[in-house]
Amino acid sequence: MLTEERQQAITTYINNNDFCRVVDLCKLTDSSESTIRRDLIDLEKRGVIVRVHGGARSLHDYSRDVEQGVRFNLNVDKKRKIAEYAVKQYVKAGEHIFLDAGTTIYEMVPFLKKIPNLHVVTNGVDTALACIEAHIHTRLVGGEAKFETHAIVGSTTLQELEVMNFSAAFIGANGLTSEGKFTTPDPGEAAVKQAGIRQASSTFILMDDSKIGVANFANFTDVDTATLITNHLNSSKKQFLPKNVRLEEAN
Repeated sequence: MLTEERQQAITTYINNNDFCRVVDLCKLTDSSESTIRRDLIDLEKRGVIVRVHGGARSLHDYSRDVEQGVRFNLNVDKKRKIAEYAVKQYVKAGEHIFLDAGTTIYEMVPFLKKIPNLHVVTNGVDTALACIEAHIHTRLVGGEAKFETHAIVGSTTLQELEVMNFSAAFIGANGLTSEGKFTTPDPGEAAVKQAGIRQASSTFILMDDSKIGVANFANFTDVDTATLITNHLNSSKKQFLPKNVRLEEAN
């Protein structure tokens, strides 16, 4: 088994089981312990899994979010390339756009500040602060602030979004299943993402390749309603994509 194929198999197994032992992965891939430990070190450096004593655990828990301080430090280079591509291709002067609370979405801000007369609506506290510092016209919707992700959620948030219209919505995702569903751990955040999508003329999901093949608790849309913008994908990653996905790769 090639290194790339083995590491993809390891990642999928860990995400499906939340935790696994080194010995389980040795059996899964017919590899030695030293090989598996090297793979886990590499995967952790790439922000895909977290090593623990005797094995590894998933970053994609079905029932809870990864805290914002951790999320901001995962796959930063990939996120910035994706964010830059999305802004350059799909944001124009004078538009009203919706940004959710995703950390890849947050990385759009340095590129957005170059666009004149832009109006941003967001449910991300960190994104709102970054937009204000960049002198972008910004509206932070009301509601309840989540400790883990600094996202604003709840009925007030949804009511405010219902009366707005956006040229585009830029949405982060925690996973994309093989069935074509974009997912996130929290139903409250899923509802806000859905509201932003409904009010937008077009929708773009910004997500790095570590989320491909991952399922979280709540589905919020499917591949028929949005364009996926991700980093450059190798052939092994592409095999986990749904057939009907509208895909753009930021090189």
